[in-house]
Amino acid sequence: MQNISWRVKLDRGAVLIFGTMLVVSGCISGSSLEQSKTMEMTTWSVVAVDPLSGDVGVASASCVPSFADALAALVPGKGAAATQASFDIDNRNVVYEAIKEGLNAEQVIARVTDPSVDKETDRRQYGVVTLSDGVVHTAGFTAPSREGTTEGTDGIKRWAGVMAHAGMGVTVQGNTLVNEAVVADGLEAFGWEDPTGFNELSDRLMRALEAGSVAGGDVRCNNETTRQTAAMAFILVARGGDEPYATREIGMSDQGTSTAPWLAISVRGERGGDNPLLELRLKYDQWRRGSDR
Repeated sequence: MQNISWRVKLDRGAVLIFGTMLVVSGCISGSSLEQSKTMEMTTWSVVAVDPLSGDVGVASASCVPSFADALAALVPGKGAAATQASFDIDNRNVVYEAIKEGLNAEQVIARVTDPSVDKETDRRQYGVVTLSDGVVHTAGFTAPSREGTTEGTDGIKRWAGVMAHAGMGVTVQGNTLVNEAVVADGLEAFGWEDPTGFNELSDRLMRALEAGSVAGGDVRCNNETTRQTAAMAFILVARGGDEPYATREIGMSDQGTSTAPWLAISVRGERGGDNPLLELRLKYDQWRRGSDR
C-alpha cells in the first residue's frame, strides 16, 4: 500500500492506480423507489473536495437505469466517497461513518476492504477523497478481478480502474467502461481551467462526468445502433458548513426536498433512450444561473 500526501498547493502530477494500490492522496430521507440493500451498480464517478471552502461533491453515471444517489457519501470539510461496482449500502455506510470520524482516505479504504467487514471485496470499487488541516488524501480500490481490461461472459471487453490527483483533490474511477479514456479524460477535464471562469467544484465535477461520456462511458449502453453511454447520471455537492449527507437507501433521490444537499440533480432514463448526461447538463446550467453562490 502506497501512502503519500501532499499539501494542495504542491504536486500537480496525476497518478493511475489499480487494485489495492492507493494514491494519496446526513440527511437520510426521501421517496424510495427500491428497497434492496444491494445493486449491480457498475459505473464511473468523480469524487472531489475544495480544500479552501470545504465543499465536497460526487458526480456519477451508469448504464443501470435507476437513481444511484446512494453510492455517494458527502461529509463537508472532511471528504467524500463513491461506493460502486457491486454496490452494498452497508459498505457505503462504513465508508460514510469512517469519513465522519476523520479517517484519511487510505484508512477508509483499509477499513471497508477488511475481510472482517466485507468478504466480497473482489466485487467492489471505491473512490475516496479526504481533507484535514489543508492536506488532501485520495485513495482508490478496484477489485483485482476487474482491474484493467477484461472480457466479460458476453465476450465484450471492458476496463476498470482509478485515477487520482491529490493536488486537485479528486479521484475518478469506473468499471464496465469502454476504455480507460473514460476515467483519464474525466480527470483531465476536472483539472482544466475554464478561461470564462466556470471553475467552481460543481463545474469541474460536471465537465469531468461529461468527458467520460464523450469517451464512451459504460460499455453496456453502446452497441451498433446506439451510443448512449449511460442510463442514469447525477451530481451532488454539499457546502463546507453543511451537514453530512447520504441517502437512506438504493434507488432513491432527495432532489427537490428539504433533505437534499445544496446541489442535487439526478436523472434516471432507460437503456436505448436519450443520454441522461444531456438532461443533467440542462438542469445543471439552470441551477447554476439561479444558485446562491
